[in-house]
Amino acid sequence: MNNDFRFILNKIKATQQNTLRQTCLIQLSFSQIEEINKTIPILKQTLTIYNNHKDSLILNPIILIPNLIIIQNEYLVLSNCTIIKFKSKQGQCIQLSNGIGNLLIFFLNNEHYKQWITNLKQFCKLSNFSKKFIVKEQTVADYYLIQHKKTNKYYIANMCSISNTQIELLNSEIQTLRSVKHTSLLDLKWVYQDCRFIYLIYEYFRCEKLTTLLKQGLILDQTQLASIILQILQLTKFLNKQQIYHGNITLNNILINVQSSYLSIFLINMKPLNKIDQDTINQYKKSIEINYLAPEILEGTSNPSIETDLYQIGIVLYFLTFYIKLDKDDGKKDSIKMELINQMEEYFIEASKIQSKQINLQQEYKMAYSPSQLDLLKRLLERRDQRVKLEEAMKHHWFVNIKQKFKPKQERRKQHLPSLNTIIELCEQSEHTKSFVNNQLRFDDEQVLDENNLIQEFMSELEKNNNQKPPSRENHEKLKDFQIFKTSYEQQKTNTQNQFKVSKSVV
Repeated sequence: MNNDFRFILNKIKATQQNTLRQTCLIQLSFSQIEEINKTIPILKQTLTIYNNHKDSLILNPIILIPNLIIIQNEYLVLSNCTIIKFKSKQGQCIQLSNGIGNLLIFFLNNEHYKQWITNLKQFCKLSNFSKKFIVKEQTVADYYLIQHKKTNKYYIANMCSISNTQIELLNSEIQTLRSVKHTSLLDLKWVYQDCRFIYLIYEYFRCEKLTTLLKQGLILDQTQLASIILQILQLTKFLNKQQIYHGNITLNNILINVQSSYLSIFLINMKPLNKIDQDTINQYKKSIEINYLAPEILEGTSNPSIETDLYQIGIVLYFLTFYIKLDKDDGKKDSIKMELINQMEEYFIEASKIQSKQINLQQEYKMAYSPSQLDLLKRLLERRDQRVKLEEAMKHHWFVNIKQKFKPKQERRKQHLPSLNTIIELCEQSEHTKSFVNNQLRFDDEQVLDENNLIQEFMSELEKNNNQKPPSRENHEKLKDFQIFKTSYEQQKTNTQNQFKVSKSVV
């Protein structure tokens, strides 16, 4: 067997002699190995690998879990790797490279090779995008409908120009999307890279940017507005459980899912930082719209966190509450005027005393609905030590009041959602750092189920009473054809997620 593999190895050495000398595997600690052993693997098999130090071929058990390969007491982060495939009559070989070194894995059985290459492609950076996909049309800004040339299946691609993209921040987003799954995050399928672009390939979706709909004249009613804010808080809560954050919650990064039967959103363009140093913080500040930078970030007294995410949610709520349709740039560069919130609060007080009184403020700001809405807004925009906590925000009386207003007469029977158990792996890896942090936490399905049911109650009751649909273009395609796709998609996602077992954090 080794002689067959040696033939393939010699062919690789003929062109890559110098690059094969360095290994890309990094040492695990004993406690980290214990945590990994608690995780159900995607694949586990004894295979032949190339030992770089001894220049020999050896048999080793290899474990694949989301975004990680484990070989005995060493690991490799797959989202940093590219794949090269080698085939011959003697067997097959997969080469994984990450800039530090290489890992060669050999196969005699073609079925085993196909199984591993299919799963590894889900996590590694791939090449030859133009040979495998046809770009059909742009759907929303920076997102394109693409078609696989072989299967004819449709996907959505986010094309990021390498020359205009902060690669380190983009890699942090990729690593996070590889490791977590949530209904308000896009489902990342593959990542391709060539000399000009990095292509993030997602499962097909149909969305509209919220800012586009607002410019077209959309006015959210109070239930729809509360539903959007609640879903963002729900995602923030999930990320907090994973010990990460979004980092870039802006009005421009909210997509409205027009495929859903109720109002649902996707939050895009995450910017979690894998390492904290002055250069990275400066890159982060330059990449975020100035209005969305919390005071503690601007003052240099704190780093991005869940607390700064809450501030960004407050800015989103502010721009929605006081949105005015403009021809320029969605008003996103307008300054935050706290006195405007105070004026609107005074209006509600006066209006409650004299119901017939008309004030121009309400006519101008059509999405300012109640004092409780303004109270949540002010508390989200407080300085860090006074800012509302995440759990308090999710239980705020604005949401409670709306829930009571549209509470169904009969208790709705709960429907179980697909399991959201995931494995989250966050690590810092560079030529100078060989440390491993694997954060794996359990997602509270019942709590999210309750919150999702609340959102569905909002929209279902609204549609029943007012005969309204979730915000989208009036002439968008009917949802009927999507139900078949949706059923198939959710089943596929459930089957994948059931492979995972969530363990405690490794710090």
